[in-house]
Amino acid sequence: MRHSWGAAGLAAALALAATGCNPFASRSLGERVWRDRCASCHGIDARGNTPRYMGNPYADLTDGLWRNEGDPDSVAEVVRNGVFGEMPANDDLTREEMAALLTWLYGLRGEEP
Repeated sequence: MRHSWGAAGLAAALALAATGCNPFASRSLGERVWRDRCASCHGIDARGNTPRYMGNPYADLTDGLWRNEGDPDSVAEVVRNGVFGEMPANDDLTREEMAALLTWLYGLRGEEP
């Protein structure tokens, strides 16, 4: 059976091809890192409302209750080293990725890093 895409379908396919088939190309680096590394546990909105981490007082990153001081250097250290038994280390992030991630996270909190 042969399918007809029509003009709209063809336009969508060409648009995906033009972006390298990456439907998330317009997202910032910080958002892409967040979604890839953090959102499954902390949630897209950083509130920690995920099945695995509901009730964990440190999963909500928007409420001001931090495992450490909450300053960018301390947060970066936790992201890089992880938390034993709770959060994996992300020691392979580049400086650019870490800076973008922190900017995204603090933006979710309505703050600047």
